[in-house]
Amino acid sequence: MSCASFARTSAGRMMKHKNKETIETGGQNRNGHQNGSGRRDHDGFLKYVYSVPENTRTLLHIAAKADRKVADTLSEVDLETLEEIPEPYNNVSERGEADLAFKVKGVCGEDVFFGILLEHKSSPSDDILSQLYRYTYEVMVDKREKEFAWMPTKAIVVYNGNVEWDPLAEFRRKPRAKFQGRLLPFECAFVNLAEIDDRDCTADDNAEAAIGALTLKYAFNPSKFEDMLPEIERMLRRLDPARASTLVGKIELYLGEYITRTSLEELKMAFKSIGQRLGFVSAGDERRAYGKRVAERVARSLRKKHEAEIAALKTAKDGEIAAKDGEIAAKDGEIAAKEAEIRRLSLLLAQKV
Repeated sequence: MSCASFARTSAGRMMKHKNKETIETGGQNRNGHQNGSGRRDHDGFLKYVYSVPENTRTLLHIAAKADRKVADTLSEVDLETLEEIPEPYNNVSERGEADLAFKVKGVCGEDVFFGILLEHKSSPSDDILSQLYRYTYEVMVDKREKEFAWMPTKAIVVYNGNVEWDPLAEFRRKPRAKFQGRLLPFECAFVNLAEIDDRDCTADDNAEAAIGALTLKYAFNPSKFEDMLPEIERMLRRLDPARASTLVGKIELYLGEYITRTSLEELKMAFKSIGQRLGFVSAGDERRAYGKRVAERVARSLRKKHEAEIAALKTAKDGEIAAKDGEIAAKDGEIAAKEAEIRRLSLLLAQKV
């Protein structure tokens, strides 16, 4: 199908299905674009790494090598022209309705822009097609166009699961699908990250994107991720210390959703060793060091308060003892005076006798 015919067909389908019920999500990328609340840490990790078009381009190239459907879906576009969706192409009040949204030129030479949606799922989602439907209408919009403003959209859904997942096949099996031409108002491909080749990741020049792909792939398999740490360390060496440190911190937050506390602590120790060798302190180490400093300051403050309270009690007790001593001394004086009076009276009595 040509770029122009795909654009016309997609726009027509979109106009027919404009009012279909969907759901809403949010999130934030490293550029600060945010929508909604309640997103999990995997959204933050995906947005941090892949809001950079160069990184998404690398991920899509790796995915296309593993999945022919992805390669076919992307065959009509020039990924070298990939760029984040700009404001004029967005129909929502806040940026970032989908996980990540880009626009890209077609390869056919015609003046057609395609939308690329990159969505991540950590487990199968029954409403994924409804989500993508909404994103198509609310994000992939060129507001400068008065008619047929929706861009032809290609959605790439990456997931890290233990089972194959094909919502498109489920959609086509529904009785009403035959009355909808068995087509959706967007192209869609699902990528099981378990199928991407580690060698394609480790051989890629884009270290940040490749490390991100391996992290997503092995989120449920900490032992295998640890096996990949030597390669990850090698790739981290290609990043400047600040970027490497931030990326490691994001990985720790992301994997904390999927692995046990023990595995996470072991991983943090491994990253700490890597950071020492590469000359950077991870964001997680910085947070822990800050927490330790705060705890030490609190302990010092409590210790000083305790010492002050003890000193005050001692002073009060010393005062009480001094007062008692004064009282005893006064009593002793009274007794001495009475004894002196008794002696005087006894002497007078003796003289009269």
